[in-house]
Amino acid sequence: MKRLSKGFAHAALVVGLPALGAGCASWPERPQVTAAAQAMAQVPGFGHVRQWTDAPLPEWKIWQEKWLADRAAAGIQTPPTLLAISSGSDQGAFGAGYLAGWTQRGDRPQFDVVTGISTGALIAPFAFLGPQYDATLHTLYTTIRAKDIYRARPLGGLTGGPSFADSKPLRTLIARYVTIDLLDRIAAEHRRGRRLLVATTNLDAGRGVVWDLGAIADSHSPTRVALARKALLASASIPGMLPPVLINVSAGTQRFAEMHVDGGTAGSVFGLPPAVIWTDQYRAPAQAGASITILYNGKIFPRYEVVQPRAFTILGRALDTLIGESDRDLIRSYRQFAQEHGIAFGLVAIDHCYELPRTEKFDRASMRRLYAQGLRQALAEPPMPSSTARGGVADQAPVAPCAPER
Repeated sequence: MKRLSKGFAHAALVVGLPALGAGCASWPERPQVTAAAQAMAQVPGFGHVRQWTDAPLPEWKIWQEKWLADRAAAGIQTPPTLLAISSGSDQGAFGAGYLAGWTQRGDRPQFDVVTGISTGALIAPFAFLGPQYDATLHTLYTTIRAKDIYRARPLGGLTGGPSFADSKPLRTLIARYVTIDLLDRIAAEHRRGRRLLVATTNLDAGRGVVWDLGAIADSHSPTRVALARKALLASASIPGMLPPVLINVSAGTQRFAEMHVDGGTAGSVFGLPPAVIWTDQYRAPAQAGASITILYNGKIFPRYEVVQPRAFTILGRALDTLIGESDRDLIRSYRQFAQEHGIAFGLVAIDHCYELPRTEKFDRASMRRLYAQGLRQALAEPPMPSSTARGGVADQAPVAPCAPER
């Protein structure tokens, strides 16, 4: 979910002494594991259900071969379409609203590949399964509050614990919606040649990890629901704010637990190496129908703001700048690839004139307002093809003034 609330971080330093000692959580000892063992580790009983985000292309080709075989078996011959949903914390309300508005427009496609990171990972399963889950996303992003995501334990991190909050509420929320029935539906789409992917960050390895939720759902493992829930929780676990998620793996005869956190730590948007999705058989002019759509739960353009000389204010602004620059570079690269290969490119982002609220994270009223904004934007204009989407392109800041909101 990324983008930690400055107010929450500040509270971690000013809370009183009575909470001292509350953060000394009981965590298992973490034995030393070689980098070689980590590189080859897999989740027991699941086969190949994950991949390093930065894996060499030959390793991605293994994933690609199975995917293309499933598409061929399902009789799918059209060029692939990709929807990549970004991180953004409670600003995921925008993406949820946009999907609902897109459904109302009547031209929302069924994407071949859906990816998600952080809050985008929580949206992705429902976006993947289609408009019948719009109501679920509406509930998730307009009725929850901070207490449904975390319980503050500010002194926990300052007294040796792994985080400043407990993620039990978020675990409970995920368990309520990620059920056997949901996974069975995802598995059925997986067998039809579609793919649902979410990303986490393996802190031990310092690398992003892609989890094939469809392959997990389609497995015969009795722990498939538990693993899917863990992958989603890890993808949304902001480092420092929420506890890391330990995932048991094995490498040969060695068994150990990896530490996973928010997928946004390694990047706000994940869309697979383009060469893996758009193969030689889909080169232009046969590319008609292929598309890349990025649903960005934030603003693309940098915003001007006079920064006050306070440590947390400066730190927050610096992190926002770092994330924004990285995201714009990544979006440029996908758009350039699309332009070079005749692929339609769509960029959806929060309108640059929309005034983001200055409230604590997961404020219900603010999320409802942002959901409504996403709905309005979807009804106002199509997302594709788009090098000039209302949310903004990645090259330069807008020059048009914004009218004051009424």
